[in-house]
Amino acid sequence: MFYKNQKTKTQAVLSSFLGNLRMIIICLSLISVFSYLVVVNHTNTLGIAIGQMKFKIQELEEQNRDLENEANNLSSMTRIEAISNGELSMVQAETYDYLEPTGAVAVKGSN
Repeated sequence: MFYKNQKTKTQAVLSSFLGNLRMIIICLSLISVFSYLVVVNHTNTLGIAIGQMKFKIQELEEQNRDLENEANNLSSMTRIEAISNGELSMVQAETYDYLEPTGAVAVKGSN
């Protein structure tokens, strides 16, 4: 009889332990699934943000190329000549006269 009581107590403890173990396993599984979903969601969100940033970088690179081309066109020699001839009424010099310095070129000022 003692053996039977001991066996039932052992079975009750073992049954309680297995019930608790099942509950722990279920809780850990739920926590793992929730954690996985949070990580996947965060990763996807970062992927979308990276895609948007890459698109913005491409737009800025195209805008930079356009601005560089415009700057080159505005500083071209033909444009400068056209502005100097048309708007400023300048003419190109036909001959160049160079002056030879004679004597003192600069005079020291007196204080």
